[in-house]
Amino acid sequence: MPLKILSISRSTPTSKRLADIRNELERSVFLSVYNSRRQRLRRIMARIILTIKHGVRGILFSWPLYLLPLAAWSIKATYLQLILLLLLPGVYISGVILVRGVREDYNNHVEGYLLQPGFPGRLLFPGNFVT
Repeated sequence: MPLKILSISRSTPTSKRLADIRNELERSVFLSVYNSRRQRLRRIMARIILTIKHGVRGILFSWPLYLLPLAAWSIKATYLQLILLLLLPGVYISGVILVRGVREDYNNHVEGYLLQPGFPGRLLFPGNFVT
């Protein structure tokens, strides 16, 4: 009996990616499970988790840019247009981090995989789960 070796996985460890399946029967079974209601709900939940994760990350990485409008607001002789102008870089950087990060993580960890129970932990802390 062969010994099963433990592996660290970036996504769902017990499933293959849809693109890696060549057998038609296996592909059909995979697609029937992949398109099931449970898997669709898990993918929606994964998008929400990734959006929150990368939204917080974007705010934490660009927090100094949010201090500029706060400083402008604290000066009484400023205009609203100046405050909004100074707020734009922070919002833009946070948005770029959010969109890029969610798209990358979704493509690497969710799309084409069957999501197993416990997937939120693997999305939040990839590489920390030994299966």
